[in-house]
Amino acid sequence: MLKNVAPMYGGMASGPLLSQCRRLMGDDMESAGSIDIARDLNEMDVTPAELRRALGMFLTGVTIVTTRSGAQPPYGLTVNSFNSVSLDPPLILWSLDLANDCTKMFRDAGVFAVNVMPSGSEDLIRRFSTPDIDRFEGVSWHDGGAGQPVLDDALASFECRLWAEYPGGDHVIFVGEVLKIKVRDGDAAAYFKGQLGSYPS
Repeated sequence: MLKNVAPMYGGMASGPLLSQCRRLMGDDMESAGSIDIARDLNEMDVTPAELRRALGMFLTGVTIVTTRSGAQPPYGLTVNSFNSVSLDPPLILWSLDLANDCTKMFRDAGVFAVNVMPSGSEDLIRRFSTPDIDRFEGVSWHDGGAGQPVLDDALASFECRLWAEYPGGDHVIFVGEVLKIKVRDGDAAAYFKGQLGSYPS
């Protein structure tokens, strides 16, 4: 282990080095450090295009999130912003663009299903990202325990109750409490560098 090296947190020194710095610089040390950090952050300029390209380097699975509100027909859309949150309680999350007019539908329904898509389902994945069509036409699905549509071909499905939502810039983050899970073996659809592919099991 290296000796006499103080760990750094948030750009500020800690431990013995922090005490020495305070003796040398006085009370202005922390405020000066905070100003420098803030100045550096303010000078950062990341464009949406740059961020999208960088995020595209992160290999993800592909899901179709489905819901149904009352007597309305089922609705679903392709999503790859899916992640785990907690095992106890069982929580997952996904995010939705605020420009999407289905935001209220998910809120009103209060339930949804996240369907993890298998390799070979590229046409279905593209279908659920195509506007102004009946996305469920010809698609095999069944009602989940709370009435949310569950796709029969999914590698895994997470039937959820809406547990919380949080603002996330130009998106809303939906957190779901997992009520029921279905899993089968198979290769997964994958998204990398803006292209659909597959990931072997």
